[in-house]
Amino acid sequence: MDFKTIAFDVMGSDNGINPALEASIQLLKEKKDLKIIFVGNEEEIKKTLTKLKFSSDRIEFLNTTQSIEMTDGILEFRRKKDSSMVRAIELVKEGKADAVTTGGATAPYIAACHFIIKELEGVDRPAFMPVIPTIIKNKVTLLLDVGANLECTPKDLKNFALMASAYSKIVNDIKNPLVGLLNIGEEKSKGLELHREAYKVLSDSKQISFYGNIEPRYITSGIVDVVVTDGYTGNVALKSAEGMGKNLLNEIKTALTKNIFRKLAALRLRKAFKEVSAKFDYKNHAGALLIGLNKIAFKSHGSSDKRSFYATLKMTYNAISNDVVNKLKEALKDE
Repeated sequence: MDFKTIAFDVMGSDNGINPALEASIQLLKEKKDLKIIFVGNEEEIKKTLTKLKFSSDRIEFLNTTQSIEMTDGILEFRRKKDSSMVRAIELVKEGKADAVTTGGATAPYIAACHFIIKELEGVDRPAFMPVIPTIIKNKVTLLLDVGANLECTPKDLKNFALMASAYSKIVNDIKNPLVGLLNIGEEKSKGLELHREAYKVLSDSKQISFYGNIEPRYITSGIVDVVVTDGYTGNVALKSAEGMGKNLLNEIKTALTKNIFRKLAALRLRKAFKEVSAKFDYKNHAGALLIGLNKIAFKSHGSSDKRSFYATLKMTYNAISNDVVNKLKEALKDE
C-alpha cells in the first residue's frame, strides 16, 4: 500500500501535545493509508500515547532536543536547528514525508518553509489559505492571504487567485471557481491603489473567472469561491468572522437556556441548532494551507484543541490525496 505520510510537529502549541496526538489517533483510525511521523520529544510523545492506549505500525518518531515557542522570533528557526518545527519541514524536503503540519509559531514557520522548502516557480510569496464556511449547503470559500504577507502586490494577488482557483477545482470540485477581490465597496474605483491595480490585473487574466470586488460581509454568503486580499486585511477579516461566529453561537445558547420554557422549546430544535453550530464553528474548519510552496505545508491555530488539529490533519491528508502541489504547478504554468 502507498502510504500518505504527514510529518507532524507536535511541540510548541499552547495546549501541549495531548490534543495533537488525540486528533492524530482519530484520523489514523479512519484512514488506513495514512502514516504520521511525530516530531518532537520522543519520550514525552510515547508516554502520552501509552496513556491514550494507542499504538500502530503506521506511526514513527523523530526525536528532537528543541522546540520553537510562541514567543520566539522569526529567525529562531536558524538558531534552533534541532527544533521539532525545522526537523518536520526537513522531512518533507528530503521526501521522507508528503506534507508537514504544525500548530507552532507562525512567523518562524513561514520563514523556515521559505528557506527550506522554497516557493513554486513564478511565486514570490506563499499565502495562508483557510476554508470559510458559507450559508450555502456544502459550499465553502477560500480566503487568502490571512497573515503570511502583510503587504502584497497586484501580481501576488493574481498568483493567489490562480492557485486558489486550481485548489478549488482539485479539492472542492468546482468547475469554474469565481474569484472576488476583498474591498470596501463593489465599484472598481474603490479601495487603495493596490485594489484598483489588482482589479485590472484580475480582470485581464484569461485563467481567472473574476467576479469583481466583494465586501467583507459577503465572504460567508457563497457568492464567490475564492476571496483574495493582502495578509493584513485577510487576517483581520478572518479573526473578525471567527469572533463574530463564536459570540453569536454563545449568545444563542444563552438566550435558549434563559428559563425552563425556552429550554423546553429549544429541545425540539436541538438538531437544527447543532447543525448550524457545527457549520460555523471555526474549530471544524481550522487550519490553513501555506499555498505556493514546493511542498504541502499546513498550519493550525496555536490554541488548537483536538477538533482543530483533526480538521487541519484531514485537510493535509486531502491535499496529499489530490496531488495538490503538482496540479498547482500546472495551473501557474498555463498562465
